[in-house]
Amino acid sequence: SARGLALGVQSRGLSPTARGAGSVEVKDDLERFISPTQRRFGHKPIAFVRAFLLLLTLYGLSIVIVPFIFLILPFVKRYDPLHRKLVDRCLMVWSKMITWPFFKVRVKGRENLLPEGQAVVYVANHQSFMDILSSFHLSRPFKWVSKASILKIPLVGSAMKAARTITIQREDKRSQLAAFRECVEALKQGTSIFVFPEGTRSPTGSLIEFKKGPFAMAKKAGVPIVPITILGTNRIMPSKKEYFLFQSSPGVEIIVHPPVSAEVIKELPDAELLAMVRGAIESALPKSLHRSLAASCCCWLLQSLHRSSTARTSFKGASGC
Repeated sequence: SARGLALGVQSRGLSPTARGAGSVEVKDDLERFISPTQRRFGHKPIAFVRAFLLLLTLYGLSIVIVPFIFLILPFVKRYDPLHRKLVDRCLMVWSKMITWPFFKVRVKGRENLLPEGQAVVYVANHQSFMDILSSFHLSRPFKWVSKASILKIPLVGSAMKAARTITIQREDKRSQLAAFRECVEALKQGTSIFVFPEGTRSPTGSLIEFKKGPFAMAKKAGVPIVPITILGTNRIMPSKKEYFLFQSSPGVEIIVHPPVSAEVIKELPDAELLAMVRGAIESALPKSLHRSLAASCCCWLLQSLHRSSTARTSFKGASGC
């Protein structure tokens, strides 16, 4: 049952410390990170100008950063062809310089980050394009799993390609399988992966259905998962409104939750693992964006039935949970 699935992790008899994926205590008023339903008069024109300035900053800095990346790329390919950490660090510096004039980014729970030499799967919620720039503030080298169209962005795509970003065609099953194998191989070679398991940006900030791919790759590669909650990016740049960059005094906050060890990942069934990580990420979201764990598990079960059932019309409403 849905309730049994929700409580399945506890039935294993593992302590919260042993399981990992606990929650970081957050005492701040999290509601301040929610995007307001209505903006004050005059805010949109200012946000439009700010978005244009951010674009200028991005491409202005790229004139220096991208040529430098291609200058060092032959040496990186020779001495660090698999990880390319020096290119990752260039992207970190680039992202921090882009965001610095426009909004602040704070990282809480940094002690939960594992050493750089440990390959992990970072799993985070996704609600804005600013999630990508903000995540570089973790100051950890990793490879993105991104849609292939990102490589078509001038200069940005070239830099992401130099860093060995793993791309995927959403509607192509062969591309999905190839990306999965590439991720598992990269993890086994010691390279960390950053994934948004929702697969797309949430328009409201509430968590939408998680894909099972990130959890399957962590289990197959035998590496830990680090759950991450990103707050405030939807308030700054709402989903599908990339032409606005609103000012926000709370800025962006990134919560790093305790990792789930490879041993626990191997032991737990996929559904319980997904529910555990999803619960950790949701625990640091504002309460108005929460959905009960039982409801989430029930929705997951219905969606699984919807995908596997031959009589699809019987479960037509499952995807709307």
